[in-house]
Amino acid sequence: MLFYVASGLQNSAKAKEIINMLESMGHECAYNWTKHNDVRSEGPERMTDVAYFESTAVKYAELVVVLLPGGAGTHTELGMAIASKANKRIIIWSETGAHFASDSNTCVFYFHSTVERITGSIEVLRDFLRNV
Repeated sequence: MLFYVASGLQNSAKAKEIINMLESMGHECAYNWTKHNDVRSEGPERMTDVAYFESTAVKYAELVVVLLPGGAGTHTELGMAIASKANKRIIIWSETGAHFASDSNTCVFYFHSTVERITGSIEVLRDFLRNV
């Protein structure tokens, strides 16, 4: 299965962990942004390339895993995943569940009908993904 992991830069270690786990299960990562992390200081051409690679990965992935918290890019990728849903599974993980509290910090798209929400430790997410 082709997958993509979206998250904020502060979660790159957790993203790497999930990517490595899914690859060890025989799945293929559509694009691994954790190999380069933040490219905003590398100029417009590099950002254009990364935007293309990440958006293409989201478009073709059969599974998109979103690790919260995430920034603008993470939420853009979530939107692209929802919009390109065809045969796509979308899982959003929040360690504390605070992101899913119905308050001013909650993104309504976390509750889109195509999204599955997981709350708990990274181990809870790993256990869940072992059965995908």
